[in-house]
Amino acid sequence: MPMPRDQMLPQLETMLLMRRTEEAICEMQEEFPGNFHVYIGQEATGASVMSQLTPEDHIFTTHRNHAHNVARGVPPEQILAEILGRTTGPSGGKGGTFHVMSAAHHTVATAIVGGSTILATGAGLAAQVLGEDKIGVAFLGDRTLNEGAVYESFNLASMWKLPVLYVCENNVGEPFEARSSNLSASQLTDVVRAFQIQTETAEAFDPVAFHDVAVEAVRRLREEREPFFLETRTNRWPGNLLAGDPSLAATGPTDISMAWSPPADDQHATWHRSDPVLRLTRAVIEEEIADQPALLRLDAQVTESVERALAAARSAPEPAGESAFEGALVGGDLWPS
Repeated sequence: MPMPRDQMLPQLETMLLMRRTEEAICEMQEEFPGNFHVYIGQEATGASVMSQLTPEDHIFTTHRNHAHNVARGVPPEQILAEILGRTTGPSGGKGGTFHVMSAAHHTVATAIVGGSTILATGAGLAAQVLGEDKIGVAFLGDRTLNEGAVYESFNLASMWKLPVLYVCENNVGEPFEARSSNLSASQLTDVVRAFQIQTETAEAFDPVAFHDVAVEAVRRLREEREPFFLETRTNRWPGNLLAGDPSLAATGPTDISMAWSPPADDQHATWHRSDPVLRLTRAVIEEEIADQPALLRLDAQVTESVERALAAARSAPEPAGESAFEGALVGGDLWPS
């Protein structure tokens, strides 16, 4: 069944928080070095899957990790502080945009292609060996299937029947055109099925319809304790962000009123039609769960909370120079604090 009515407004609030946090990162992009990758347009996947996980499950994500952490419950203030290299970040400012993670929330991020897949497989093995009712969850991109160690992970997960959910976010846009990331296979799932792993492909442009897919995938994995590969077809925000580029020149900050009043001359009409935040906003109105003024107030509250988080992150202290090696492995031993 689609998303229950009583879950639609909370899910929209989560997705708005994910979106506004990413937009805040775009706003502050000249305040930290290097490039970064946003999750705008893919929120339905992360929000739906995260909503089905327990606090004890282990999540491994990629360079597009900010919104995954938001959906997991990591406060935006901590995420923004981590990106700015401040001590109030969950890793004390040492992780940066590519490695936002929180031990308290069981999230780990790695920018290494295939890294999340490998680590989640290890988490599934640990749960099996220890007899724990946990699962490992890997968020990965479509091009991860070009990495050899990923195939080793699939093989071991299948042979040992490990409780691992592989969520492959294939962000090629709508309408979907088949693409297999430079593989000779016509579909990503063709490769994964060769390892006798159950697979499913679903479009994640519509959060209401996709919700049931996420529910069923996690339920099946938790009950059967065998690996499962879920390919979600999503949108990637139209723009490749590098420090110094105009942050939101492609579409501008999200205007949720476009959910019920799209401009006739919108040059990004296709993008806005498939925007999961706008689609869930429309669904909430159609189901008469909230009206337009109420949704504008909700968005204003979320936006204000992220603005406060950004201000707090900007004012947080930078790490002291003598703390540079705290927590580092040197010669096999933790560097003394």
